[in-house]
Amino acid sequence: MHKLVFEKNELPDGSYLSYVIDKKKKLEGHKEGSGIFCSCCNKVVSPSMFEAHAGFASRRNPYMNIFTSNGVSLHELSIQLSRKLSSNIKDDLCSTCEEGETTLFCTTCPRAFHLECASLACIPEGLWHCRFCQNKFKKEKFAERNANAIAAGRVAGVDALEEINQQRIRISGKMVDEVGECSLCRGHHFSASGFDDDTVIICDQCEKEYHVGCLRQHNIDNLKELPEGKWFCCTQCNSIDSTLLKLIEDGEKILSQNCLNPVKKRSEKEGSYNLELDIKWRLLNKAAASEDNKWLLHEAKTIFRERFGRIADSSKVDPDLITYSGDNKPDLITNMVYGSTSGDYNFGGMYCAMLMVNSFVVSVGLVRIFGEEVAELPLVATRSNFQGKGYFKSLYNCIESLLKSLKVKNLVLPAAHEAKSMWKQKFGFEKLSHKQMKPYMKYPILSFEGTSILHKSISNP
Repeated sequence: MHKLVFEKNELPDGSYLSYVIDKKKKLEGHKEGSGIFCSCCNKVVSPSMFEAHAGFASRRNPYMNIFTSNGVSLHELSIQLSRKLSSNIKDDLCSTCEEGETTLFCTTCPRAFHLECASLACIPEGLWHCRFCQNKFKKEKFAERNANAIAAGRVAGVDALEEINQQRIRISGKMVDEVGECSLCRGHHFSASGFDDDTVIICDQCEKEYHVGCLRQHNIDNLKELPEGKWFCCTQCNSIDSTLLKLIEDGEKILSQNCLNPVKKRSEKEGSYNLELDIKWRLLNKAAASEDNKWLLHEAKTIFRERFGRIADSSKVDPDLITYSGDNKPDLITNMVYGSTSGDYNFGGMYCAMLMVNSFVVSVGLVRIFGEEVAELPLVATRSNFQGKGYFKSLYNCIESLLKSLKVKNLVLPAAHEAKSMWKQKFGFEKLSHKQMKPYMKYPILSFEGTSILHKSISNP
């Protein structure tokens, strides 16, 4: 019955939806096809997964708590739609005595009755509703006074279901996933064989896609064949790549005073600051790492594993999600740290930043830079016995300082529900609205089950 709300022409695509509980909206999205476009991960998910993203997976009752913009729950809407389907189908047997030759039919549901079984002397004029439907009406009437429905937008005295029928409800602006289209012509077509104008090439830094013909038309590049090695769409992307490679070659870097301050302040507060501590940071990528420092990537993977266990690539099961899972699926942590490919995910542009104390890795973060527009910080972790000492704050300052020097404008990251306040209060991030997220959808930004995408504008020097 519940699936009726996602059938074509019933609830329009783009219809605003929200998960409401305890009189508060916990998550927003809109209907898209047979699922819900979730604002926290910017992907189409099932209602049960939408409930999980809202932080209430254990309730297992999504249709009761997902509401339209005028306060109609998907459960209530599905009941109305089921009545539509049943209006032309009538039972042959009496719903009370289960015998035939009935003469009385409910206006709303398929049930049929004998007059005497319905305690009536004659067939009533006009509409008639059986006792089962009358009980439902009472429950639906209660929905007008339901606190969650009111929080979602229900107004007493207004026929909310009729508003949906007439499509007088909020329709969200459609968010189009632009990954997989030419950044110049916005076309999705490509050449499957050979080299021609419809051949698609991807920038090795910002990861935008381009048609070879569009590059020529816009006087960006006149390619005669696919280039060997790296290709960049602009001088800025080329410059970012060169800077990152130089940073890897330079090895360990001494922290600036601004970057070191979080560790120093925390240590002084605890009366334990040690001037002899050798605190440095460095950037690594397997493609550019030497044999002498690849062990550091293994240390980074160990720290991420300590914090997250395994993050499994479940794209073979559900391509809309990356989920925490067991050892039976490919491990995304390994692929991200080593910049390799996993299913539909290519992590070749992922770099690992690490903070080292006396040459011992204590805090790590993965960063990927999509040109000057935006960078992402999908995973961060600190060794358990080094947490609360300011080490990650220092590493973050190093990463942000690097992004500023590269003139990157924005930084985004997926934050778990319990970490959102920390990112907002201590690091100045804010949650992206549906509209604010749209410019980033051309990039393959990572999100994880149960996280929200947070954003921070980076002030360039």
